[in-house]
Amino acid sequence: MLSNAPANGLELLSLMAAKAAERASAQLYGSIRLAKCEGLELAEGFIADEVDLESWAVRADEQYAVIAVFATASQEDGGRRMAASGRFTFAALPRQRVRRA
Repeated sequence: MLSNAPANGLELLSLMAAKAAERASAQLYGSIRLAKCEGLELAEGFIADEVDLESWAVRADEQYAVIAVFATASQEDGGRRMAASGRFTFAALPRQRVRRA
C-alpha cells in the first residue's frame, strides 16, 4: 500500500492513525482495534511537523467507529493545503468476562 508513498508518508500515516484511534476511543467503550484503513491519500513534500491534524467521527455505534482524518499544511500565500486524508474504521473488542472461583 505504501510502496509509492512519499518519503515521509509512513510517519504521517502513523500520526493520522494515532489521531483516529484517539477519536475512536472516545466513541467506543473499552478496548479498540483498527479494522480497516481506506481512502488514504498522501501528498508529496510534507513532513509530520508541518501539518495540523483534524479528526471527525463519520459514523459510530456500539461496535464500530469510522473516523475521517485530515492533515493540512500552511501555504506560502497564507492559505492551507491538504497534505493527507484517510478514513479509519475501528472495532470495539468484546469485553472479557471475569470468572470467579
